Amino acid sequence: MADCEKLQTCPFFTDKMTNMPNTANLIKQIYCVGDKMQCARYQVNIAGIPVPPDLFPHDRDRVRKILGG
Repeated sequence: MADCEKLQTCPFFTDKMTNMPNTANLIKQIYCVGDKMQCARYQVNIAGIPVPPDLFPHDRDRVRKILGG
């Protein structure tokens, strides 16, 4: 799988995870380098909806609410 094209500019990592590099690297491996389609932030972005700054990549319940499902 190809890396997520948003990886280098994702505000979640550039703003929220700077003080937790080990956790950030684990999340990146799962969602950004792994299966980007499982990332809540990516799902909201490709739906054309502004991504809430505090949306975590693993927040499946919240992404369903945002997407209306």
